[in-house]
Amino acid sequence: MVTFPEKVNNALVKAGLQPVTVKSVMGFYMPLKGSMAYVMLSTQMFTPELYENFKFIVIPQYISLTNACLVNSMLGTGLFIYTRPHLASASPKDKVIFCAFGSVMFNLGSMLLWALGRTVAPESPALRTVIGTAGAVGALYLGKKYVDFVDSKEKAS
Repeated sequence: MVTFPEKVNNALVKAGLQPVTVKSVMGFYMPLKGSMAYVMLSTQMFTPELYENFKFIVIPQYISLTNACLVNSMLGTGLFIYTRPHLASASPKDKVIFCAFGSVMFNLGSMLLWALGRTVAPESPALRTVIGTAGAVGALYLGKKYVDFVDSKEKAS
């Protein structure tokens, strides 16, 4: 008899995703959630009026959307870096320090660029939303490409 977790994992694999394990949650699903929060953060910074009357079920009223997205994005980025092969030989303490630094620099640096970009962006909310989304997706693409490059150098040596 197939159990419920096995059914879920089989459906995930059939859909082209990873089965749910501790490793896949830490190295795939949490970074995926962080990526979605990162894109949402960029659109929220470029077009705050987009989320004015939006109610989130999972975010308490006293927590701002910006902070919730930032925390999720930082956690996802940090876990993505932590699980990469180029840090396999680092001590756990160093891994945490490197991941925290990389996550903070990536996310807060992006927020700074978005804040500066918003000052020169056109007044059109639709255009600002496209610019914010494209900027976030582009940064995620470049970040992943960079980390893959660093990982490939680790494998080569």
